[in-house]
Amino acid sequence: MWRPRKPGSDPSGGTRRHLPVARHVTAALCLVGLIGSGAVTYSLIRNPIPIAGKVAPAATAEPAAGPTQEDIAGTPAPSNVVITNKQIDVPGSIVYAKSGNLFVQSGTGVVQITHSKDGSQASQPTWSSDGQWIYYIDTRITSGTWGNPDNGGVSPFRLTYPVLCRVHADGSGEADLVSGILKAGKMRTFFWMRHPSISPDGSTAAVISDGPTAPGVKDNLLSFISLRTGAFLSTPYLREMHPFGHSEPAYSPDGKSVAYVMEGRDGADPAPSIWIYDVAARSARLLVRGYRGPEWSPDGKYLAVAKVSGVKLDVAILDASTGGQVGQVTSDGRSWAPVWSPSGDRLAYMHLTGSIVDLYLADVVRSGAAFTFGSPERLTEYSGLDGSSPAAWSAAGSGAPSPSVAPSASP
Repeated sequence: MWRPRKPGSDPSGGTRRHLPVARHVTAALCLVGLIGSGAVTYSLIRNPIPIAGKVAPAATAEPAAGPTQEDIAGTPAPSNVVITNKQIDVPGSIVYAKSGNLFVQSGTGVVQITHSKDGSQASQPTWSSDGQWIYYIDTRITSGTWGNPDNGGVSPFRLTYPVLCRVHADGSGEADLVSGILKAGKMRTFFWMRHPSISPDGSTAAVISDGPTAPGVKDNLLSFISLRTGAFLSTPYLREMHPFGHSEPAYSPDGKSVAYVMEGRDGADPAPSIWIYDVAARSARLLVRGYRGPEWSPDGKYLAVAKVSGVKLDVAILDASTGGQVGQVTSDGRSWAPVWSPSGDRLAYMHLTGSIVDLYLADVVRSGAAFTFGSPERLTEYSGLDGSSPAAWSAAGSGAPSPSVAPSASP
């Protein structure tokens, strides 16, 4: 008989507290405790200096000036406030999370589009390819039940569970799509869902999940959910390092591939590795070790990534075919989670100053296979964004989709 795991237990057999995913801490910045990664925390602790590979010479942007005393001693803006750099006019719209809510920055302004309810935490936003929807994970709190059904000893406990949601960029149309709640008789527990990425045709969400099976049956692995029915599709059998699983999936612009991270050690290699999953063939190949957080360029030729060096993270660019590094944007050890502008000429990324996370921006200039980068600028200023939730950038302007126009009458 299936018995749900004890409250506070990890599906892989370890022990954890039931906390919102956005509040877990990755080892990549564990000294400051600002980047979360939920169920794969242990794997990131075991990711020390990456193994060097054969890469192209890095073209590196001039590093931002070192933190001043004001940087170190500063405090972030209030939880419902994001301070934007009025000198930068953002094309399209960038969505990110702060204090468990989502904000959309467009032009020189920013709008809060979700509002936490009863302790819920919105995180990990991503756009649909047409810019009509923002998909995200909302981590909520309710009561669960656990015990031994054979003896009738069923007890309530505090249950934290994820829900895959979507909302328009003006905050309208908010809807729940898939809940992580699991019920079996008198038992009530949950499965994980993290890091959604939406297929270009809008039919499928790639997620990292141990669902929809009973807890403890499998690790958190690359999985697929039908956005039409809410059902999990057949999960491919892909290599993993038990119990660390996978993380950070990203659909390619043509929808034929999904880049993702395999966590944990691979033999003597201590670094995370990026793999490319072929959707049609249902198989994956290793692209490169020592990087994480892959994001495809608009033309699908490059991946913006975080380069892992012990506890340091820096933004770099890889050739999506070979895995060779063709550029390095930062060299400060405190930058991660890059996202491309819709035109591919800029990169926005998370940056840590003192104990405050903000969104930075760097121009990208490509000449053939060579990359150069402009000096980084702040998109937000002392705003204290959620470092565990990468931003997402769309060409769409803020606001709900325009109403469709009726077809013109035939002449």
